[in-house]
Amino acid sequence: MGETQARRRAVIAASAGNLIEAYDLLLYGYLAAVLAARFFPAGDPTAALLSTFAIFAVGFAVRPLGGLVFGHLGDRFGRRTALASSILLMGLGTVAIGVLPTYDTAGPAAALLLLACRLAQGFSVGGESVGAGLLVLEHAAEGREGRTGSVNLTAGYLGVAAASATGLLLTRTLTPAELAAWGWRLPFLAAAPMALIGLYLRLRIDDSPAFAEVRRERLQRPLAEAVRTAKRGMLVYAGWQMMVSLGGFLLFGFMTAYLIRVIHLAAADAFVAGLIAVLAVGVGAVAGGYLADRFPIRTVALAVAAGLALTVVPGFLLIGRGGLAAAMAGQVGWALFIGMSATISAVLAVRLFPVKVRYSASAIAYNLSTTAVGSTAPYVAAWLVARTGNPIAPAWYLAIVAAAGLATAAVGLRRLPGRPAAAGAGPGGQRRPPEHRALARPEVTPPATP
Repeated sequence: MGETQARRRAVIAASAGNLIEAYDLLLYGYLAAVLAARFFPAGDPTAALLSTFAIFAVGFAVRPLGGLVFGHLGDRFGRRTALASSILLMGLGTVAIGVLPTYDTAGPAAALLLLACRLAQGFSVGGESVGAGLLVLEHAAEGREGRTGSVNLTAGYLGVAAASATGLLLTRTLTPAELAAWGWRLPFLAAAPMALIGLYLRLRIDDSPAFAEVRRERLQRPLAEAVRTAKRGMLVYAGWQMMVSLGGFLLFGFMTAYLIRVIHLAAADAFVAGLIAVLAVGVGAVAGGYLADRFPIRTVALAVAAGLALTVVPGFLLIGRGGLAAAMAGQVGWALFIGMSATISAVLAVRLFPVKVRYSASAIAYNLSTTAVGSTAPYVAAWLVARTGNPIAPAWYLAIVAAAGLATAAVGLRRLPGRPAAAGAGPGGQRRPPEHRALARPEVTPPATP
């Protein structure tokens, strides 16, 4: 198979799988208001919604464990093996939600079963989010890492858009009674054929050239080596990812329910606004890819973090005016910066870490920060609104974390390599001194430029 064909197949397989897993994962957030009524007792809608978001957050508690397991698989046995396993598990967890009994028939056990399905999804995404990006970027042509990575991210956002469009379609075509009775199950059941397609595509690709170069030097314990040699890079990556994940989960997992419950937008209009916001994130991801390939990654990161911090509060103020147009316009501004920040995150995974520990190091850093800050975002945001009575409290939360992301980029990316870290790289992706480099195999990529 030619290099160009192999690259194309890898991009298609990783991106298609990312689209499917994003659909599976975020469908829960878009249907949170419906699920709250089906899996918790009636009487207090706010408490039921908070409980639904709590399961959304707790389901991600196993993300670091998933990152550890799939990261080990990816560094020991290949990116393809890890990604085929992750999409299969995600499909099973999502389909299971579609056949669960509700509170009316199973009582409190219904919520426990829903939690078990979310735990399976969270474990799966612990390896998927980073792994798909690595597979694509390790196949990318030199100088096109940002643009190639943005294709995979955009596919994920299309999966989110598909989840949003599904919610819109259901609210447009079904009555509230039909949606509550059985309609909510249909999009979860649709995950079965989608997962099988993704699995088929991933089993037909080769592993990345970068992994092939170090296959004979695979480490027995890649995570332990990552912790020993790349601690600084992991801290920087986690610090940046906190901003990315908080913004993404606020937009995808919280805003639809926020527009319905707080802004009192019709459900169909809330889904339309969410769909426009998701498309804006995709545009931002592509723009971020072009910028990352054209300018120093630190410069782009600083501009993006500052842009997000400065636009999110005005965006929420605009949303508060009410109406569909305000809801769309108020989300688009900061959604663009979220997309850019996600592309930067993907590029950082290959710039900060050497190939032999790349999956493990990036997966653990990514999932720890996403679990702590991102997956709790819908719950914390709903709690902030209920506690303070201030509808723009979530915006201030994101603005503060974006300021922390700005500081991370300013301090942590000052000595970042200009190109992907190779197998012989040292801590945080920095090149080993000459005396150590002589003991390593030839570099997979050329030496970093100053």
